[in-house]
Amino acid sequence: MFPERGNRRRSQATLPTGNPCAKRAWPEVTAAQDPPVDRGEETVLVTGANGFVGLNLLDQLTRQGVRVLAGSRRPPDMDAEPAQHHLVEWVSCDVTNRRQLVELVQHRNVTRILHAAAVTPTPDIEQGDPARVVDVNLVGTVNALEAARLGQVARFLFVSSSVLYRGFPAECGRAREGDALPPDNLYGVCKNACENLCRQYAENCGLSTVSARLGTAYGPWERASLSRSRMSAVTKLMTMGAERRARPIRVHGLKVARDYIHVSDACAAIAGLALHPRPCWDVYNVSSEESFPLQDMLAALQAEMPGFRWEPVDDPRASDFAFLEEDIRAPLDLSRLRSDLPGWRLRDLGSGIADFAAWRRTNLA
Repeated sequence: MFPERGNRRRSQATLPTGNPCAKRAWPEVTAAQDPPVDRGEETVLVTGANGFVGLNLLDQLTRQGVRVLAGSRRPPDMDAEPAQHHLVEWVSCDVTNRRQLVELVQHRNVTRILHAAAVTPTPDIEQGDPARVVDVNLVGTVNALEAARLGQVARFLFVSSSVLYRGFPAECGRAREGDALPPDNLYGVCKNACENLCRQYAENCGLSTVSARLGTAYGPWERASLSRSRMSAVTKLMTMGAERRARPIRVHGLKVARDYIHVSDACAAIAGLALHPRPCWDVYNVSSEESFPLQDMLAALQAEMPGFRWEPVDDPRASDFAFLEEDIRAPLDLSRLRSDLPGWRLRDLGSGIADFAAWRRTNLA
């Protein structure tokens, strides 16, 4: 039986007309006091489980005693600790194969789906193989929604992206879920379309859907793969800093700020929304409430990595690492998330980088 949806507020995907920095009304919302989910009775399917976000979702779900079907189209990375957990069972899962996905959900009595499978493309991939991006990111989501509908799951959670705020004026303060802008790249087009598909399945089919707009995540188990060709700035710079370099890392764009969030914090929130008995909204920001300039991130890296050296350059073409104006991300408002998950905690950038650096020293030595 599907949960009631009478208290669910729809998010509008356009910026308010007029002055984009005008004060926006924010209705008060009180989370419904439903009984907690019996996690021992849950079987959660995580698509894209062998990816960066997927592995961290396994980690957060198993910490809460949830049994997980880890869906992946390639053999799992068993060097990753969450992959070996006794509550995790790896299953073959290609999201572009609708029949396989539907049979998996129905035959294994899946109760919830966390749809994290995605291609995170570079501009070259978007231009050179756009069909692959659409097949996985858009068609794959349709297939997962169909599997959720036919399997009558209790919740479908779609891992969306803060790319939908690309171009939002930083001077306007924190972006709310209703401030999303028309996307200007294929990745964003797919994410926007998938959020709208989730709404349609909710309204037309009674499916409980939530979209979690993930910010600039960094942390454990991030590595290049066929699906993830673009690494986070933190991981890129940590990798550069660990190399024996004859000169400092040349960096451009020190004032460019982004909404960095440690992936463990992000996935704790996503797992919490997936297991929430009755979320109040259909879209949530999952990120930091502050945008940090690149210079702050470099300072945090220097504090944790002895020998980490960098120098600024004016010309991005002469740099080893560059942020441009188009890479700016506004901070995101987390009022919805904090309302529904009052126990959720967010570490600051310095603490997050310190934890990640310690993890790398232990696991990548």
